[in-house]
Amino acid sequence: MSGDIIGLVDALGETGAVIVGHDWGAAVAWHCALLRPDIFRAVVLLSVPYRLRSWADIRPTEAMKQMAGEKQFYQLYFQEPGKSEPELEADVRKTMLMALYTGSGDAPPDKRWRFLFDKSETFLDTGTVPETLPPWLTEADLDFYTEEFKRTGFRGGLNWYRNVDTNWKLVTQILSGAKIRQPSLFVAGEFDGVIMMYRQAFDSLEENMPGLRKKVLVPGAGHWIQQERPIEVNNLLIEFLASL
Repeated sequence: MSGDIIGLVDALGETGAVIVGHDWGAAVAWHCALLRPDIFRAVVLLSVPYRLRSWADIRPTEAMKQMAGEKQFYQLYFQEPGKSEPELEADVRKTMLMALYTGSGDAPPDKRWRFLFDKSETFLDTGTVPETLPPWLTEADLDFYTEEFKRTGFRGGLNWYRNVDTNWKLVTQILSGAKIRQPSLFVAGEFDGVIMMYRQAFDSLEENMPGLRKKVLVPGAGHWIQQERPIEVNNLLIEFLASL
C-alpha cells in the first residue's frame, strides 16, 4: 500500500508530498514516511498513534492475547475466516450505523465502543444503534456506505486484521527502532477508543516522532475525527501545512 501511494505521487508528476492518514490509513502514512523520507516531507496521523517497533516485540496476535486475558479482543475475534462476515453482512445498514455511532463522541459513555468484550458476546453486541443520526452523519452517507459494503462484503476489510502478523514480520526487521523525524502532527478525539487502547504509544509520541509539532485531543470527539469535527481538523491541517 505504501508502494501504491508512492506510485500515486509519481503519477501526479510530483516529487514530494505531505501525507495524512486516519486509522489504518495512519499506519500506511507512517510507513510511507519511514520508507521514503525523500518523498514524504511531512506526515499527519489521525486517531492512531505511531508505535515504535523493536526486535524484542512478540507477534501482534500474541500481544493481543496477553492484553485480552479472559476477554475477547475485537481484532482477535476477526481472525477466523468466515466467522465475522455473516454477522456483519446480515444487516449491513445496522452494522455501519452501529460502528459509526458507537465509535463516535456522540455515544454516551455506557454506549461507546468496547475493544474488549465477554466471550459470550458477539462483536455486534458491543455496539448500539441510535434512534436518530448524529449531526455529522447523513442518510445519504449511510446509504452510500451500506450499498458499497453490500456490493463488496466485509471480507476485504477483515483480511487486513488477518494479515497483521505477516505485515509485522515483513517490516519489523527493517524498521526496528525507526523514528519518524519529519515534521508531524497528531490529532485524535478525546473519547477515541484507540487512544485508550494505545495510551502508551500516545504518551510516547514526542519521543518516537522527534519532529512532532503538535499533539491534539479534540474535546468531545470520538474516533471519526475528520467527520465529527471537520472545521477543527481542517484548521489544524492548514496551520500545520502553513508552518512547513
